[in-house]
Amino acid sequence: MIKDLSTLSTTSHYITLKGVQGIQFNHSVISTQCTVNNILKFMDVDKSVQRDTIEQQISNISKYIQYGLDGNDIYFPPMIFSARGKGTFHNETNDFHLDLDDKMYILDGQHRIKAFELLTKRLELKNDPINKDKLKKILNFPLSIQIFTNLTTDQERQLFTDINTKSSRVNNTLLIMYKNNDLCGELVKEIIQNHPSISEDRFEIRSKTTRTKLMTSATLYSLINVLNEGLLGGPMVIKSKINPDNYKLYKKRTEEFLTLLIKYAPEYAYDRNKHIIFIPNIISSIALFIYTIQKKNPAISMELLFERVIKSFDWTHKNKELRNLAVSYNPNTKKYNFTTGVRTIKSISQYLEKIFEGGKK
Repeated sequence: MIKDLSTLSTTSHYITLKGVQGIQFNHSVISTQCTVNNILKFMDVDKSVQRDTIEQQISNISKYIQYGLDGNDIYFPPMIFSARGKGTFHNETNDFHLDLDDKMYILDGQHRIKAFELLTKRLELKNDPINKDKLKKILNFPLSIQIFTNLTTDQERQLFTDINTKSSRVNNTLLIMYKNNDLCGELVKEIIQNHPSISEDRFEIRSKTTRTKLMTSATLYSLINVLNEGLLGGPMVIKSKINPDNYKLYKKRTEEFLTLLIKYAPEYAYDRNKHIIFIPNIISSIALFIYTIQKKNPAISMELLFERVIKSFDWTHKNKELRNLAVSYNPNTKKYNFTTGVRTIKSISQYLEKIFEGGKK
């Protein structure tokens, strides 16, 4: 970890970044840290090197930053800049001097800083103490940066291409298993490690998806919030109401759901080419169905709902009724596609409710 690199001072002629200089890929690079506020001052974008921003990506990162403003730990990889010969590094003091009017061109991190900029503008419009405090946190948020001092524009394009084609982002499954200060994440880990009847190796704790195990840790995270609160969305979007008072109840209900899911799933349910019951959005649909019915009538047991509805439902790709429930079907592969999200989850959940309401005595 780089130490004491967050100081950025100004004089009448230049700004000073405290950092260390080294060589990467035979090019001089300076590693440092500074705040979002200061990055916004010297950042520039060269459209001949950078791609156009993607609004959805900025929106997703904004939600992640908001997640951090709500008291959770968030992490970003270093942003990469090209100084194009601007600035001077002084080895004796480890100071990088940049004239106040000079700009550095961003090579990696454009969507991240645009997301910070978007939230900054929103909070500036809200003149109240809470949002002023959030604005201060955003502007002072420390980001690690690397500055290549003398790249040509062709080298910048090559570096940009390599970053965006040869690197991969950490998926939600890993984030949940490694992040701290998230009570729902802690419950995920506890259930995976200590479920009374399901072994730890039946959960996927590293890869983004699974076709051989019960579910990923990210799916379990979503399941906890759907089953106990009716909340739909990914780990970086939803705001769980889990707290020390309801933690044990959430744990009990989730462990019971998992036990019953396996108990009433069809034979060979792990074969996703044949059965759909262990597909993430289907699991969420079943959880939402359970939550909705029990919210209306808490006296109805979870096992009764599984026995009456889940056990007898056709969970294969051959179920033609699903074609009327906003579920995409591929006639070539003869399989359903359940990646469309919230609409599909709600549609299937409501259909399961109708089956229960129509069949209850």
